[in-house]
Amino acid sequence: MEKKGGIFYGWWIVVAAFMIMTFIYAPIANLVSLFILPVTKELGFSASQFMLYFTVMALAAMVVGPLAGKLMKKMDVRAYLTLFILISACAFIGFSFSTKLIHFYLFAILMGAGLAGGAMIPASVLITNWFNEKRGLCLGIALSGSGFGGVILSPLTNWLITAYGWRSAYLVIGILIAVLLIPFAVFVIRLHPADKGLTPLGEAKTSNIPQNKVLAGTTQGQTFKSISFWALCLAIIVGGVVVNSMLINLAPYFAEIGTSAKTAALILSLGSAMVIVGKLLVGRLFDRLGLITTLLIISAGSLVSFLFLMKGNITSLAILFTIFSGIGSTAITVTPAYLTGALYGEKDYGAKYGVVSIFISLGVAITPIASGALYNINHSYGLLLNVLVILSIVQFLLFFIASKTKPKFSLAIEVPNKEAV
Repeated sequence: MEKKGGIFYGWWIVVAAFMIMTFIYAPIANLVSLFILPVTKELGFSASQFMLYFTVMALAAMVVGPLAGKLMKKMDVRAYLTLFILISACAFIGFSFSTKLIHFYLFAILMGAGLAGGAMIPASVLITNWFNEKRGLCLGIALSGSGFGGVILSPLTNWLITAYGWRSAYLVIGILIAVLLIPFAVFVIRLHPADKGLTPLGEAKTSNIPQNKVLAGTTQGQTFKSISFWALCLAIIVGGVVVNSMLINLAPYFAEIGTSAKTAALILSLGSAMVIVGKLLVGRLFDRLGLITTLLIISAGSLVSFLFLMKGNITSLAILFTIFSGIGSTAITVTPAYLTGALYGEKDYGAKYGVVSIFISLGVAITPIASGALYNINHSYGLLLNVLVILSIVQFLLFFIASKTKPKFSLAIEVPNKEAV
């Protein structure tokens, strides 16, 4: 049965995943720029030297992702999550005591491990395990925690840095991660509905399979041999460049086109809010409209956002940029998590998504290199914007190929257990 009276327990899993994205993913991905000036000014690093830690973090996430997907099968999920929550907390606490570049680079390895093993992998695996029905919506809600975290933690972090210094800000974030998330890991999260005597929401409606049976999907080996999987991975890399290129260059771009600092700050804040809206909307669209239509909307969102950004000195068009970019940004958040389950099934989902996460991190890692190279051609962001418009189209074509060439699989009779992550 799906629930034992009252609210379906899976919704508590959604809340827990939302909190994980809010307090692990968001601080790692969204608070970077707030620390650049105070850290480099005090310790005498260049901005480029300091920001290299972000590349180290992305590379560490690439390595840990597939390992984490397999580790979830072998460990009790409560112990697994507690471990990676503590790793994430230690990364920020370590940053607060760092005095040399090498310290930041070393703790960035822990940060990458926390990002992949503590946020990206478990949030997607948990929602996929607990929900057949409303999966897109639930992924959207859970993953929107990253945007919500940016909204609430950015002003808090900025205040902490101003009032108490950057070291205190890093320390407080680390403590918050441990104190707020470990209770969810220990008392709330369960890997499978069967651990609570339940089945995934919507399972009873999908087939005549007995209640203790689950949908299998392709094996990990079958998935990796398919054209579909590698088209998906390439689409995610392209999507990483599309989504992140202007995100990391937005402030200097606005300065280049003469936008006031006040307006630029407003647009940046609004952008974080639109990421939340975009994830919720796209998750619902996957459930209602299906794969191809939703993928077209996502890629069109990025394309249209760049067209508006070309006239970003007009405030109304800059606001429209944030709205459409919020939709486009889901190409590397909700979309990979949803497509991994939709195209290849729930069988070995954790291991499959662990490999997919490599390409999410790879897209993040190469974005500064690719966008920087394009900018340096004529020292203007105009060429970069034109290329991103083209890449938005390429992104959709690759997602389309992945969807149309997906390997076939049938329903399998299989008792749910921890090997079916």
